[in-house]
Formats: sequence, structure tokens, C-alpha cells
Amino acid sequence: MTPRLRYRITAPWLAALAWLAPAMVAGFALPAPAAAQATIPEAADAATGESAAPETVGDDPWEPFNRPIFAFNEGLDRWLIKPVAQGWDTVMPRPVQVSIDNFFDNLRFPARFVNDLLQGELDPAAVTLCRFVVNTTAGLGGFIDWGSGMGLPRHSADFGQTLGRWGVPPGPYLVWPVFGSSNPRDTVGIAADSYLDISALFGDLATLATARVVQTVNTRSLLLDEVDAARDASFDFYVAVRTAYIERRQRLIRGMSDSERGDDELYFPDYSDQEVLP
Repeated sequence: MTPRLRYRITAPWLAALAWLAPAMVAGFALPAPAAAQATIPEAADAATGESAAPETVGDDPWEPFNRPIFAFNEGLDRWLIKPVAQGWDTVMPRPVQVSIDNFFDNLRFPARFVNDLLQGELDPAAVTLCRFVVNTTAGLGGFIDWGSGMGLPRHSADFGQTLGRWGVPPGPYLVWPVFGSSNPRDTVGIAADSYLDISALFGDLATLATARVVQTVNTRSLLLDEVDAARDASFDFYVAVRTAYIERRQRLIRGMSDSERGDDELYFPDYSDQEVLP
């Protein structure tokens, strides 16, 4: 692998990220990194024009609005988020990055647990609760993921998914500035889930902003190679991200996990429950 250039993380970079951080809080409630979604097989199919469901490709009446916003998010990622993430990746060992990701994932326990219950998923709710207890205690506040090794895997559960289980239609595909891929239903879900974030419940605004900056940069650093490969492989990265996002949301609402996709193997990193731009 080609060594990455060394970047110095300067105060202006972090100040700009801190300004963006309050807006980014909602983005972390989405099911997967928007850019990273283009690394999965559905997005590869979209790039080559294969195997996308008709409603997946066609349900984009707001495309004239979405594409400029997507381009803005791409620019923000290329010129701000990615360079800072590359600097972070240079100075921070990979195991430390994974531990930080584990910590922030552990903080999402209330939203996952409540949504498991709202969806009537008692077994996943029990797994979520046990996983939180194990990782918070034996895992030193969540930095070490003992739960996965004990048969308590990480899974996705959010209020947008809950609304989908209740029969609420998603509405058209939508791209928000900074937040990335969404739809009207999931936008409501993002707002609802933000009230169940532990860090939002117990931290002041400055602490929350700092935490969001660290989470955003750390998550993006974990996805540097995957996002670059997805961009290079996609004929139209917008279509690739859109298709992957919609199909993954449909799968989760049907009660399938990221690894359940018929006879196909779906690639998603363990840290894919976090959000990065675009």
C-alpha cells in the first residue's frame, strides 16, 4: 500500500470542523457512511448498470436538487474532512482508531435499545443491552469490544428504520448538506435519535462539538482506502451512493442484517454504523 502523505492537523482545520460539528450530530444516526456505501456490491452494480430494483434507481424526483448538494459534500470531504483524517491516520495507530470507534459506538446504546423495543425485536434488544453492559464494564467504557467475541454482535437500529417497520413510506431520496444521504422518513428518524445519544444527554455544547469532531475524523480515517476505491470504481458516484443507501435501508427494514443478502456476500466494515461525508 502506498504510504499516505503526512498532514499536520492545525488549529484552523479543527476550528472549521468544530463549526461543522453541531450539524454533523444528526449524520451519525444514519445506518452507514454515505461514501462507504459505494464500496458494497449494490453500488458496484449501480456503477455498471446491473441488478438494481426499479424503485431504487427511479425514485429520485429531487435529483436536480440532490446533485449540487452531493457535489458540495464531495468537495467538503475532499478538501477538509479527508485531509484531516489522513493526518489523524498518520499519527494514530489503527488499533487506537478502532478503540475510539468502539467507544462512540457504545454511546449509541439508548437509541439502538429503544428502537429495538419499538420494532418489537426483543432478542436484538436483549443483545444490545448485554453488549452495552459487557463493553462498558469489561471493555473499559466501550473502548474494547468484548461483546462481539461473546456472540453479541453490533447491529443497526434507528428511528427511521422503526418508522419503516411501522409502514411509513420513505419518500424520495434526499441529500442534505453535510448530513449526506437520507429521505424524509429517515430525516425525522435522525432528529428523534439525536435525543437518545448519551453524549448529547450528558455533555455540554463544547464537549459535544469536540466529541463529534473526533468521531467524524476517526471514522473517516478508517474508511480512507474504501472510499477512494469506491470513487475510482464508480462511473457515477452519486448513483452508486444513492443505490447503496436505498437498498441497505430496505434490507434493514425487512429485518436483514448487513451480512444477509441471499447468496451474495455483502461487504461492510465493522465501523460502518458511523457516518462520514459525503
